[in-house]
Amino acid sequence: MSNDWMEQAKRQQAVFVAKLKEFLAIDSVEDMSTAGEGKPFGQGVAEALEYMLALGEQDGFRTRNLEGYAGYIEFGQGEEVAVLVHVDVVPAGEGWTTPPFSPDIRDGKIFARGAIDDKGPALAAYFAFRMVRDSGLPLSKRVRFIIGTDEESGWLCMKRYAELEPIPEIGFSPDASFPIIHAEKGQINPLLRLDERAAGAKCDPAPARWLLRSFQAGERGNMVPDRAEAAIVLAAEAGDDSLVEGLVSDYQEFLARQGVSGRAERQDGRGLVLRLDGQAAHGMEPCEGRNAGLLLARFLAGQPFGGDDRRFLELLSAVLYEDYFGAKLGIACEDEATGKLTVNAGILTYKQDEGASVHLNIRYPATVNADECVQRLRQAVASLGWKIDRLRTSSGHYVPKDHPCVLTLQKVYEEQTGLPATLLSTGGATYAKTLKAGVAFGPVFPGKEATAHMKDEYAEINDLIAAMAIYAQAIYELAK
Repeated sequence: MSNDWMEQAKRQQAVFVAKLKEFLAIDSVEDMSTAGEGKPFGQGVAEALEYMLALGEQDGFRTRNLEGYAGYIEFGQGEEVAVLVHVDVVPAGEGWTTPPFSPDIRDGKIFARGAIDDKGPALAAYFAFRMVRDSGLPLSKRVRFIIGTDEESGWLCMKRYAELEPIPEIGFSPDASFPIIHAEKGQINPLLRLDERAAGAKCDPAPARWLLRSFQAGERGNMVPDRAEAAIVLAAEAGDDSLVEGLVSDYQEFLARQGVSGRAERQDGRGLVLRLDGQAAHGMEPCEGRNAGLLLARFLAGQPFGGDDRRFLELLSAVLYEDYFGAKLGIACEDEATGKLTVNAGILTYKQDEGASVHLNIRYPATVNADECVQRLRQAVASLGWKIDRLRTSSGHYVPKDHPCVLTLQKVYEEQTGLPATLLSTGGATYAKTLKAGVAFGPVFPGKEATAHMKDEYAEINDLIAAMAIYAQAIYELAK
């Protein structure tokens, strides 16, 4: 049977690539300025959801749009087996070789935002879903293809889905790596603000020479910021304009030492705007990127700032800078199943008239108690003169190695690839954790580059076709 699925997948390649280019051309970044009834996360996300549902309708499946929060396509009867995908994508950022929503094929790879996270795998899984239905093979279960729209933000789509529909117990999400991810870290997403009670509590050792007007880095908590910008001005009593030129020279030397690009622009004589370009990465692996905001703060913290300016820069430069595993926050921990806790400083904002805020994306080991971790975090930030203003958490996820779903997918993977189906864990969060026995299943093959959330995101077309065959056999084996 395994050879049959691969042959069928290969025959689908031309049509699949044509549809994938259409799908990837939809800018489905959450945009609340265009949100409304039936499109809770904006026009582009709604269009991407409708694109998938329209395919299902055209192919004769049962479909339902759940108020724009989610949708599903299904066939069969009985107990449900779920395939869970998402159509929203993270912001594209800048620096792409080709426009991020103009899919481009180069050297067998398709480049676009969403190519690997998660539109490419989602469409491959849908084609597999259709192949199983069209095979005519007898099934004893219903197969439901569930489409989410808010995976990259707050998961409100899955919350609403659970209010409107029962959640299946078993299934997989094609939104990570092969072979099989059976354990996922939990998440703690705090918004930190300067505690007004701590303002002025520490005496500044010297008058401020520079004033921080604004600071901005990052758009999403689950991305490593690849650009940062700060507006500063020389204090009136600090000295003459030669200090401005001196700082520009120091900044250029700093950029050269760090091996990053950036620039300084004069503003109104005594003012400067400093920009820095880092390297984006997924928030689950902050050490794989170069956090532009923390790097810029590292430079600025070496200058004489005072008051809240200094406290903001000190948190970024002395506590968060290169502290990927939370040691300086007092929350470092690890477990055998999912490894070390990680910390990503995803959104860093300072405005002189509005104050400071820092959005962290913390991914903690699956077997660690989240409440204890949050308590240690509160104590640490309080000691630094900060407070947790808002907090969102999600639990870890673990499916036993001997669960029938895991064993079935191991069998499928080994038959299709001839490779051992080693069980993995991840710092990422996939829809699989919404199921009692859900796992993340591909599409990134072992040894291949994972480009989710990066500029020039891509998927290898041959790998998506191979994944399509694996998904087809997986759906059949789970539902037969």
